[in-house]
Amino acid sequence: MEWAHVTYEDVASMAKEEVCIIPIGCLEPHAWHLPTGNDALIAHRWALMAAELEPVMVLPPLYYAYVKPGRHLPGAISLETDVLLPFLENVCDEVARNGFEKIILLNGHGGNTAILDVFRQHLSDRGKDYAVYFPPIFLMDDVIGEIRETADWGHACEIETSISLYLFPELCKMDRLPEGYFRSKKDFDIGPAKTSLDWFASHPETYIGDAHKASAEKGQRMTEAQIERLVAMIRKIKKDEKVLAKMREYQTF
Repeated sequence: MEWAHVTYEDVASMAKEEVCIIPIGCLEPHAWHLPTGNDALIAHRWALMAAELEPVMVLPPLYYAYVKPGRHLPGAISLETDVLLPFLENVCDEVARNGFEKIILLNGHGGNTAILDVFRQHLSDRGKDYAVYFPPIFLMDDVIGEIRETADWGHACEIETSISLYLFPELCKMDRLPEGYFRSKKDFDIGPAKTSLDWFASHPETYIGDAHKASAEKGQRMTEAQIERLVAMIRKIKKDEKVLAKMREYQTF
């Protein structure tokens, strides 16, 4: 199922499944204890786990994406908008050229969400012969609500650290994690308006909450729920006959 690990004949054979997953993450600081590629590593591992249960092609993860907050610390690699959008389009075009007309953008990085929303709209009038599906990062918010012990979460936190401890514990440096609870440090309030500095001002260490509450057991429970729902979504997408047809209808206007 891994595009980079199979022969060209295997890729051609897998095209009958129609669906290809592109795991997307980034390279950015994840506090003191998680690897810079954490988001891509999670997205890729989840894609492979789903592919074991439902046949689907999985591209290598995209590590180069949109990282504006966090660039003040070492480890971030951020593509500019006018580079990233055509790059993603180029990748999707090539996936479709190989016979996959349904592409899932499996994103693991919150900073990509806005630009991927723009990207999926960008494709709507481009005359593509493929459809792109963009699910939320977490498909198991109910499980997160049941198991989390910290009120603040979202980056290098109890939740993300638990998932990482389950999927790749060898990359987690829990001994480097400082004591204490990390809340927002933003010292201005112009709400409900937003600014380009909100995330950076709130979390300059790229850390939220208290990852000491994390555990591999929590990560396993969240991952199992995520994979169950991801597989169900893939099966729905395989059966979908309307999205691409609607795109072609829209493109005639």
